[in-house]
Amino acid sequence: MLMAQRYYALPCRSRCQQPSLPCPVAGLCWGCHHGRVSSKPEKSGQHAALNAARYQMAAASDVPVPVDEYAEKTGKPSVTGPARTPLQYYAQDEAWEVANSALDEAFARGEFDNLPLAGKNIDHITATTDPDWRLKSMMHREQLSGLGPPALTLRVEDEQLHQTLDSLPTTAAVREHLADFNQRIVDARRQLLGGPPVVTKLRDIQAEVQAWTARRTVQNVEPRQQTATPRRWWSRRK
Repeated sequence: MLMAQRYYALPCRSRCQQPSLPCPVAGLCWGCHHGRVSSKPEKSGQHAALNAARYQMAAASDVPVPVDEYAEKTGKPSVTGPARTPLQYYAQDEAWEVANSALDEAFARGEFDNLPLAGKNIDHITATTDPDWRLKSMMHREQLSGLGPPALTLRVEDEQLHQTLDSLPTTAAVREHLADFNQRIVDARRQLLGGPPVVTKLRDIQAEVQAWTARRTVQNVEPRQQTATPRRWWSRRK
């Protein structure tokens, strides 16, 4: 017992001088740093759990692993292979390098496989040249109105201005609506809250009133022509 306590107090390397080999005094040294060796017998329950884990690993190894086609085509390591160290980002890395690395990892994991809208057109998106196309698409899809920065709401209102003016009954109402529209454009250009630039142009009130009058006249004439009674054949012969 005294010898065991003595060996326990001394570092094992200083005793055996062969750290890569089993400690020659393993039966006496309970605190051996080559692997904590104890002369106490292990419980039978620990052996049963170890045997069960070994059996599960052996059974799982017989299951065929599907082939990672993406990994074969791109040369990327398969996700079913040995575990890799997670990606590490540094301050000197470029943004596109970080994005490409994250995308490659996601592609290798199959997170972009069989997406619901893969290969399909997204509604209400005709071009990506508009800097606010994402926000406009969401507002159109969710049927939102009156939300967003003034630059965006004014642009949407400008696209629907003729339909709005055609619903007004009088010239005075058209002039009032155009004056309010131009004033809101000026206020949006003066604000300093940030956001997208205001590219909506001011409307010429007099020109818009004339165009509204012309459209109004055409709308009133067409129903009259459709409801006019055709002349009798004998009256046309005179």
